[in-house]
Amino acid sequence: MPQPTYYLIKVKEIKDNVYILEDGSLRAVLAVPGINLDLMNEEDQNLFLNQFKALLDGLDFPLQVFIYSRYENLDNYLKIIQARLDEEENPLIKFQIEEYMKFLEDYLANHKVMKKMFFVIIPYDSASAGAPLPLAKKLPETQDYQEMLFQLETRINYVTQILANMGLVPIRLNDLELLELLFESYNPSLRYGEIPKQIIEKLTEFLGK
Repeated sequence: MPQPTYYLIKVKEIKDNVYILEDGSLRAVLAVPGINLDLMNEEDQNLFLNQFKALLDGLDFPLQVFIYSRYENLDNYLKIIQARLDEEENPLIKFQIEEYMKFLEDYLANHKVMKKMFFVIIPYDSASAGAPLPLAKKLPETQDYQEMLFQLETRINYVTQILANMGLVPIRLNDLELLELLFESYNPSLRYGEIPKQIIEKLTEFLGK
């Protein structure tokens, strides 16, 4: 019998704003805004690329870049616009809102709106990382968890500062946002708020074991 998707996720626990993997390794996630180099002049492009090169040259640990694309559901946005229309009493503004809604509905009938999100994943591996899972579970803890968190935070601060200097101010995902990212990655057709409550509770319970 096929296992549920959440049994395939190699995340043992989410706490302290990090993923704790089955081998004890830690992963922090930064959400980073996108940037369009084509809109920059040549001087700004070169400056940005040199800063990015400096970031890579200064690393003594790996980084993972996760690009997440999904079709955006704008139904809730349309409901908000409709509510605004229902409340409006000024005929001119009411007409403008109606025209705007008509434009959106016509556009969405022929186009799919794609949302692209960028994440930088910062690791700190435990001493047992890379060992076969049964062995990794039996290895003694050679490094204190709080010390691992401290070392991870040092890496996060370094990457955050460099990205901020590039104009890409990152946002650290908290526990709930990390959980949401897992849900949306493994349920691309659903938004986090649309997933049945019992599934959320089941995965939350599973990750908390």
